[in-house]
Parts: sequence; structure tokens; C-alpha cells
Amino acid sequence: MDDNARKEKNITIKEKGKVTRLRHSSMRPLVVELKLNLKCLNTSEINNLWMYFTQCRWLCNYLISLDADAFKAFNTRTRNITSLDKDGNAVDRELTMPAKFIQSVYSSIKQDMASLAAKRKKTGKKNGKLKFRSSYDSIELNQYGNTHWICYRDEGNKNGKYRNTVHIAGIKRPIRVFGMDQIPQNAEFANAKLVKRPSGIYLMLTCYVPVDEKKTETGFKPDIGLDFGIKTTITTSEGEKYDIQVREQGRLKGLQEKLARQKKGSRGWYATRHLIRREYEKLANVRRAKANQVYHDITVGRKLIVMQDENIKGWHKGLFGRQVQFSALGTLKAKLKASDNVLIIDRFFPSTRMCPECGVIKEDITLSDRTFICDNCGYPEERDIKSAKTMLLAGRHEMSCTLAEHKCTPEERMSDFDTSYEIWKQSAKRPEMGKRPEAPSSKL
Repeated sequence: MDDNARKEKNITIKEKGKVTRLRHSSMRPLVVELKLNLKCLNTSEINNLWMYFTQCRWLCNYLISLDADAFKAFNTRTRNITSLDKDGNAVDRELTMPAKFIQSVYSSIKQDMASLAAKRKKTGKKNGKLKFRSSYDSIELNQYGNTHWICYRDEGNKNGKYRNTVHIAGIKRPIRVFGMDQIPQNAEFANAKLVKRPSGIYLMLTCYVPVDEKKTETGFKPDIGLDFGIKTTITTSEGEKYDIQVREQGRLKGLQEKLARQKKGSRGWYATRHLIRREYEKLANVRRAKANQVYHDITVGRKLIVMQDENIKGWHKGLFGRQVQFSALGTLKAKLKASDNVLIIDRFFPSTRMCPECGVIKEDITLSDRTFICDNCGYPEERDIKSAKTMLLAGRHEMSCTLAEHKCTPEERMSDFDTSYEIWKQSAKRPEMGKRPEAPSSKL
């Protein structure tokens, strides 16, 4: 292909890409996780599929070892490289993976270096350099129809021989996958990632689905406040409690003891370590599934959800490290913060000590006091439920103050809790005052 034909081809590709991006801008992205069934492949094809990840690691470490000039002059058509083994000896390697995989590894390293340079320029400090990788667990498949393609249901195949299969570049035989029923009928396929995990190889397929404009939200549930805890993961202002702790099983402890008795670096040691990684993956999947279920139960049909910006990382470093490790507090908090109908209250708001009725702050409450009883008005409530209710009131106050007609609300129109909350906010903004919010009188 001459230069003119190549330029025309590149212009055509750019125009098609613009049309595709414009069409996808009005659609909803969806990532589907498909597990490859390697039993339909022969031994040679299975080894080639696993070797893709090993060769990507060789190429990645080789590119990191190059200087700036050699990296810029690297040709993605290169098939012979020199890398170091685990003992530091130079070994000649031959790359047999498709050229698209070489291009994806090179572009990812190039993007990482550009990100480091941008951060160095922004902060003015040295950020170090890229480190060599001991494993390469994700391969970018950036061109649908070339690096991968899907034979979904019976499209183009009357007999259904290759129904629900995926084709990977370099593997001639189609691969059956699990989870194809997750893909909607009118989905449009895009790029994907080939991910290596202890339980097998997965294809993270990106699809674009048309937005259903006819769907209307009906049956809204009342607003809710959430209180994070150690003993009970989530407590709502409605009195519901969710416990999503998943503890380690006895099999995992037995495998860890077996690994400690084996010789490090032996074949049995690697086999036991692989089984331990599979157990940890199962635990992570169970925790993620529970977190998704709780997130769905809490958020569906809610207009306002109020939560506090809890210091989960500090809890994990403190006395409750194992309890936080077994739970999915971090995952659930991240999912809630990404939601549009969730309002975040300041981390230092005394939701446990402030009374939701009169707004008085109780100073002498301890961790062992599971029931809150106000010293001013005698309001009794369970500690966690009361905290969730207090956060809901604070969230409603924040929402009302954002409206134009409530920005300058006189004190006589505010409740006792609102007045106390405003006093706390002013003292929190000016810590040099050294004063805590005073308890409002019963006349306010």
C-alpha cells in the first residue's frame, strides 16, 4: 500500500470513528463480564492463550528498560526482543502474539509515561519511573471485528453451531463463553479487555445500549439516612440493618498453613499459592455481590440518601482492622458516593452525640452506650438508628439551604435541630474560636 492509499484509509477510519462516537454519545455504556470456557480448545490453543499474558509482560518490561530515544524509535512490528529472567540474565524472546496486542502494550506504556510527565509538570517534583511488572493481567482489545468479535445467538449461522461464542485474534477456534445472557438484544459491541484471574480468563466486553426514554420513575420511597458501623455495616433511619461481612473459611486457613510448610519456589508452593488466590477471589466476589444487593435495596426509588463521609481507612488501621477487612464498607461507600441522589455530610459532624429533637450535643456518650438518651429532652433511641435520623435531618437542612427562598431563613422559622446544626457549622468553619456548639434553649 502506497502513501496516498494509506492516507485515504486513515481519513476514512477517522470519519467512521467520529460517526461512531457521535452515535455512542446518546447511548448507555454497559460492561459485561464473560468467562471463557477453555474446555472447547485443544492444548496448543490453551497454551497460546495463556502465553499472550506472558509475552505482554516480556514486552512491557522490555519497553520500560529502554531509554527515551529507543522507546520513541520502537517499531510495533518488532518480533524479537531481549528481556531479563528472574536471575537477571539477558534472554532472547520471540513474540508470537498478534500485532494488535503489541500495539496496545506500547500505547499503554506510552500513556503511563505521559501521565507521569504531566504530574511532574503540575507538581514540580520527581515522581520516579515505571516499575517492572511481575505479571500482566489485562490485555486491551481495542478493535471490534479485528482483535475480537462475538457470534451472538444465531446471527449468520442457521445451524447455531457457534452460538454464544467469542473469537480472539490468534485463536482459530471459537471459544464458548458463560454469561452471554447478560447482553441486551439491541446492544452494540465495542472494545474489550482480556483479563487473567486465578479462576480463569475473562472477557470484559463493553457494549452500548440505547437509552429507554419511555421508562418513568414511579413509586418513590421516602428519604433515608445511613449510618456506617463495625458491628452492623449499615443502619438506616427506618430501622433496617444490613450486615455484609464475609469471613474467611477454614479451607483458606488450611491452605495458608500448608503454604508456610512448603519450600518457597517449589512446584507445590506455586500450586498452593494459586489455590489461595482462588479462595480470595471467591471471597471478593461474595462481598461484591452483597454490596451490590444492599446498594440496590437502598438506592432504588429514593430521591435523597444522606450519609457521612466516614474514615473507613482509619477504621481499618485501628482496632477494627479485621472487621473492616471482612466487610465491604469501602466498596459500598464508593458506589454510594458515585450516585447522584446521595448527599455527603461532613466527616466531623457529631451525628452520634447530637439529639434529633432538641439539637443538644451529649458529650459523655461512650462506645459501650448502645442507647441514646438526651439529657435535655429525654429523647430515647437506639444509638445507630438515632445517628441515621440525625444525618437525614442534617441532609434535609442542607438541601433546604441551597434553595433561593431558604438561603436567609430567620432563626424563628428554624427548628431546634436546625439552629444547633447551623451553630455547629459556624464553629466547624472557624476552629480558632475554640468553642463547641452551645445547646439551644427550648424556646428556639
